[in-house]
Amino acid sequence: MKTLRDRIIDKRIIDWLNILVLLGSLAIIASLSYDILTVGRYRPDSRMTLGIQLVVCSIFILDFAVRWAISTRKGRFVLNNIILLLFSIPYLNIVQYTQADIPHELHYLLGFVPLLRGGYGLVMITRWFTRRSATSLMVSYLSILVAVTYFTSLIFFVAERGVNTGVTTYWDSLWWACMDMTTVGSDIVAVTPVGKILSVFLAAAGMMMLPIFTVYITDRVVNSRSRAAGKRAPEPAAQDTSTPDVS
Repeated sequence: MKTLRDRIIDKRIIDWLNILVLLGSLAIIASLSYDILTVGRYRPDSRMTLGIQLVVCSIFILDFAVRWAISTRKGRFVLNNIILLLFSIPYLNIVQYTQADIPHELHYLLGFVPLLRGGYGLVMITRWFTRRSATSLMVSYLSILVAVTYFTSLIFFVAERGVNTGVTTYWDSLWWACMDMTTVGSDIVAVTPVGKILSVFLAAAGMMMLPIFTVYITDRVVNSRSRAAGKRAPEPAAQDTSTPDVS
């Protein structure tokens, strides 16, 4: 059984790990964005990308190992977080070191694995910054909404640029993603199979995720009215306990 001092130390360690995971997640996203916005494609085998992924994946593995060591139920922790551990492995660095011969498509997909871990890390960090359950839920969904919109716009830009006359810059792709997420639609129509799939995916994601804001606002209004009603509630009248006059 851990003492209060041990729990305080564990909490401080977790807080520092959360900061490292946040920085690592942002580094992965920045690396992907730099390649796409400057070169026009993702380069998972570039020296810069491999170096960043090695450092970030090391942070993710350190985060997993420390949390496992702190956990009082280590077996359950591993079962609940095994997917995160698999997402934290620097597969491309291992492939480069071992000189393994793998298909180009698999090599390209493996470059996005740390990005999945980074996206999940951002969601977990947003929940770390919030305390109230309803607020935590709203912030988590908002983070997912923004992340999905941004990543989809990058993929749409790579797929449609040079093929779709409506997509000349990244900002066209971002405008398309925002409009599709809100289910309003835009004047940019996808022409590639990847773009069409993303259009359906974004519209479906918007219909499923945007109602969360309605739930959150309703919860805040109901709680605010409940607190206000509690403050205005009259105090019960004091009972007369005096002895009646029987004379």
